[in-house]
Amino acid sequence: MDRTQRTTLLILSLLGLVYFALFFIPNSSTLGSDNPIVYLDRDEYVTYPVVERMLAFEGDIHKIWGSLIIYGDYHYGYPFYFFSMLVLLPFRLVQGSAFFENIPFNILLLRQFINVLPMVLTAGAFTYVQTHFKFIWKSLLVFVLLLSIPAVVRSNLRWWHPDSLTLLCIALTFLFLDLDEFRLEKFFHLGAVVCGLATAIKLMGFFFFLAIPLYLLIAWRKKNHSINKILSSAGLFLLIMGAVIVLTNPFLFYRAPREEMLAIQSLKSAELSGGYPHDESPYYAKGPQYWRWTLKVSYARPWALLIFTAALVIGCLRGTHRENSWLLAAWSIPLAIYLLWFVSPKPDHYMLPLLVPLYSAITSLIFPLEQAAQSHKRWLRDLAAAGGLLFFIFIAMQLHYHYLKAIPLFTVFQLE
Repeated sequence: MDRTQRTTLLILSLLGLVYFALFFIPNSSTLGSDNPIVYLDRDEYVTYPVVERMLAFEGDIHKIWGSLIIYGDYHYGYPFYFFSMLVLLPFRLVQGSAFFENIPFNILLLRQFINVLPMVLTAGAFTYVQTHFKFIWKSLLVFVLLLSIPAVVRSNLRWWHPDSLTLLCIALTFLFLDLDEFRLEKFFHLGAVVCGLATAIKLMGFFFFLAIPLYLLIAWRKKNHSINKILSSAGLFLLIMGAVIVLTNPFLFYRAPREEMLAIQSLKSAELSGGYPHDESPYYAKGPQYWRWTLKVSYARPWALLIFTAALVIGCLRGTHRENSWLLAAWSIPLAIYLLWFVSPKPDHYMLPLLVPLYSAITSLIFPLEQAAQSHKRWLRDLAAAGGLLFFIFIAMQLHYHYLKAIPLFTVFQLE
């Protein structure tokens, strides 16, 4: 890294640390409660006992091994629970049996290190892919924009869930592909590892089924790799990805939990397609128009989302890093089709893997604005100033609502 890149990394790291620290306030909502369980999110109420069971360390070595591996809740892959267990393991070893009485503190750690921290790293990874940290103010804008997305803020508040880890693996896949620069060497293989992890946690890695072949095609054309090199790299990517999926879900080696996982995933697939049987929500209708409320509340108004889509299209058509935009489009298009036309429930976190990468494409509009600002034509400079002002206003509106209104609401809830 050169001096500018190191400076950018330092600034973003400090900003990310402040962002991480801010969420200790709302995420400590269970502290001081006589019955902290009632303050847990519905999903936390179900998933937390799984981690407790993994950390029980009761019985002989076979029972301990069984509790660590046969975790039972196969809605999410083993890496989510494994990393959660690792976060709490030092405190379990130090505190002994008293560990199980510190539910509020344990939940706080899980929210911070499994939700907030991966989200900060995700923003950093996508910022690097789009700017390479070569421009301080552009990197800062993208980083702040991603972390101020309403759904991102909501996801970081009083919630411990696998989506941030999944999103981090998706971001790292793009990052490693960018670092590989079509050489098909170690970073390409690392991309296969994190793509496998995204699949192992929540099956999202499968949506790279267009992006990876496109990457290989670009590598063939750009680097003059032989067909044998392309085919062997494709096979190795699939092999590494498959090995990661299996090895990071060790319960798959046991018949009973494997069959239970398949049954749960089959049920989950039916729920995603038709909605939940206990709730006859009108929003279970399929089609882009039925996502309008979720998108408006948790992301942005339709006109704003069209701006980010236009930015991605512009990035595909011009610029020195068009390949990154092509890969992002190859990821976004199949995922958008699946979510908009084939998924019935509409919680905002379902859209995170699609819209967080899409928001990062805003750099395709920032760079033309900079070029216009340096133009000798007055009207172009005025247009660039107006565009930059609108961009700052957009971020300020998100910051105002979600940092000055949402967090105090959670603080009041905590005090009550």
